[in-house]
This record gives sequence, C-alpha cells and structure tokens, in this order.
Amino acid sequence: MYTFSVFILGVMKMKKSIIFFIAAFGFSVSGNVFAQADSAGGPKIAILDMAAALYNSELAAAVQDQLSLETEDDSVRIRELAQEGSALQQRLSVDAEVLSDAEQREIIEELEEIGVQYQYLEQRVESIVQQRREIFEQTYSSDLIQAISDVVEEEDYDVVLRAEVALFFKGALDITAKVTAKLNEQQ
Repeated sequence: MYTFSVFILGVMKMKKSIIFFIAAFGFSVSGNVFAQADSAGGPKIAILDMAAALYNSELAAAVQDQLSLETEDDSVRIRELAQEGSALQQRLSVDAEVLSDAEQREIIEELEEIGVQYQYLEQRVESIVQQRREIFEQTYSSDLIQAISDVVEEEDYDVVLRAEVALFFKGALDITAKVTAKLNEQQ
C-alpha cells in the first residue's frame, strides 16, 4: 500500500525533451494554428495530463504489481516497526510513573533503534520506487509520445496543452483517457 501511493501519487517528472516535443508538436500539427482560427471558427484544443495518461495505463499497473512484490518484505517490516514503536511509546507514557529510570532509558533506546531501522527501510523503499519510476518513464516515454501523436492525428487537434498549465478547462477537452487507451492498445 505504501509503495503504491508513493509510485502512483508521486509527482511524475517528465524529461524536458518530452515536454518540448509535445509543445512543438501541438503548435506544428496544422501549420499556423491561429491563422486557421479565423477561417475554421477557432483551433481545436485539447488538454492532456501526461502523468495520468502514463500512470493509469496497464503498463503502470503491471510495473506497480512487480514493485509491490519487490518491496513487500520491507513494507511489512516497516509496518511492524511502526507497531512496535507505537506500543513502546504507549508503554512509556502509561507506565512512566512505575518504570525505573533504567527501564525508561532502555525503552527510549529501543525506540531510537526502531526509528533508525524504520527510517533506513523507508528510504530504501523510496529509493527503489524512485529508480523504478525513472526507468518506467524512460522506457515508455516514446510510447506515450506515439499515443499522443496518434490521438492528435485521429481527432485532428490543433493545440494540445498540458493540464498543469490550464487554469480552467471543460472536461470535454480532456484527452487523457483517450491517450491512455491508445497507450494500452500499443501493448
């Protein structure tokens, strides 16, 4: 569960070349978009959330399943350490009056050791997740670009904007699901 939220909800950082390609492609699809706007009643505009398109794909689900298996032992141990730490903290607060100073120091030392282990495992899992995310993005960025290109050509869009730059847009303009579907078809 932990790795899933880190993997999926994490902010995807696409490479600058991909972003540049999308911007350049969007403005070059039909030549001079704004010159056509006068004769055709306006450019056909679409909005795309690239991260959602990629991470909602079947590819991402398969990678997530593999990542969950790979980090399962560490994730289980992280949960166990959290429970152990919580129990020790509760014991320390509830029994503080009856525990000797030596017992309190022992509990505090255990808590510190649990904290070190917890932090190490959490960082290790985060590192693995980040590495897999980067590999995933590098591996499938060309597939994403192809899916975007296919949708743009099929639907004859003049401009495609990233969802992150649009302050407001109607849902009908969003082509994210279409791009995800096209990405899934490529498999």
